[in-house]
Amino acid sequence: MPEEKKLLALKDLEPLMREAFAAGQAFWLPVTGTSNLPTLTGGRDTVILAQVQGALKRGDLPLYRRDSGQYVLHRIVSVQKDGTYTCCGDHQWVREPHIRQDQLIAKVVWITRKGREFSAQNNIYRAWVRIWVFLLPCRSFLIRSCSAITRICKRLFSKR
Repeated sequence: MPEEKKLLALKDLEPLMREAFAAGQAFWLPVTGTSNLPTLTGGRDTVILAQVQGALKRGDLPLYRRDSGQYVLHRIVSVQKDGTYTCCGDHQWVREPHIRQDQLIAKVVWITRKGREFSAQNNIYRAWVRIWVFLLPCRSFLIRSCSAITRICKRLFSKR
């Protein structure tokens, strides 16, 4: 019988993360959800998180807690003069402004995508991030167009 995997809520994992960071260790976390498609796929990809030390920059991928208590892993799309961040998921186009430094829990330092591991500082990955952040103003059109084309292709090429 296959072993059943149980996912813990991030609120239950946060103390373990902080304990790992205090010991100078990173924290491995499976990706869930669809907000970071096409970069990260929930149920397939994983990230390694490290403690946030100092200010982050545009393109970084922090794990933060909203004032509502919800945990989010979204990309920083701009840094404001007051030191707050504006974030947005890679598969989203609505920006979330005013993310404060005290809301940040960790940042992604390594990624496992389709079984391949690479640093968040990898030049190819950073180039992709720059392009994707640059495309934010037209991302709604891009995502909706790709979804429509995918639906059409599935209908045209599905077995009848």
